[in-house]
Amino acid sequence: MSERVETVPRAGSATVVTGVRLPFAAMNAAGFAVTATELRALARSHTGAVVLRTATTHPFVHPQFRALHNPGFDKLLPLVRELAGAGDRPVVASIAGATTDELVFLTKAFAEAGAAVIEVELADPWVESTLAPFDDADSLVEIARRVAGATARPCWVKLPERPARSYAAIVAALAAGGVRGIVARNDFSGMEKLLLDVPATIDVVALGGIDSGYDVARALAKGARAVQVDATLRSEGAGVFARLEREMARAVRAGAP
Repeated sequence: MSERVETVPRAGSATVVTGVRLPFAAMNAAGFAVTATELRALARSHTGAVVLRTATTHPFVHPQFRALHNPGFDKLLPLVRELAGAGDRPVVASIAGATTDELVFLTKAFAEAGAAVIEVELADPWVESTLAPFDDADSLVEIARRVAGATARPCWVKLPERPARSYAAIVAALAAGGVRGIVARNDFSGMEKLLLDVPATIDVVALGGIDSGYDVARALAKGARAVQVDATLRSEGAGVFARLEREMARAVRAGAP
C-alpha cells in the first residue's frame, strides 16, 4: 500500500463522527494497515481517517490471538505524532487491554500523542476472556466512564458480532459512561439491528462489507455516520478510497440506495 494517490476529497463526501470531521466517510479498519509505510500511504489517500493497528501496553504475541499481535503502544506513539501533525486525516488509535487500568493508560498516551479518537477494542476474544466487559451492565459503565474520562477526545467502542447483552443495554451503559461512538459489523445482526433497537442515540461506524461506493452510500443511508473498510483495502491498497469516493458520488447522483 505504498502508492501515492490524490489527497483532495470531493465536496459532499465528508462526515462528522462524534464531533470529529472526516474528509471522507470511509476509513480503514484496525489491523488492515499495519506497517508505517502502509499507514503513511493512507494518510496521503482519500481515506477519512487513519486507524492504527490495535495496541496493547506490552508487545503482544499470544499464538491463539493473532489479530492482536502488535509491538506495544510505545512503538506507535512516534508515528501518531508524525501522522497527526502532517495532514488533515484524523488519527484513530485502537487499544485493547486485560484491565480497565491498562485501557486508561493507553487512552491517555495516545491522546497526548495526538490521536483524534480512541477506539476501544471490546470485540476481540482475548479482551472478552480477560476484561469480560459484557458480564454485567455495571462493569461496562465503569469501563466506559474511566476510559472516556481519561481524555477530552471522543471514544468509540468496537462491539463483538453477537454481544451477550442487548444493544439497548449496551448503548445505555456506554452512553452513561461518556462513550460517544460505536463500531459494529455492517450486517443485519450488527449495525442494522443496533440502529433499529437504539435509533439516533449514539454515532455508529459500520465495519466491513464495503466493496463499492454504493456500499458506503447504503450504510450511510441506513444511519451509519461512517464505514471502515477491511478486506477490500487489503486487496487494493490505499487507492481504494479514491475509487470508493468516485463511486459513492455517482451512487448519490443516481439516487441510490
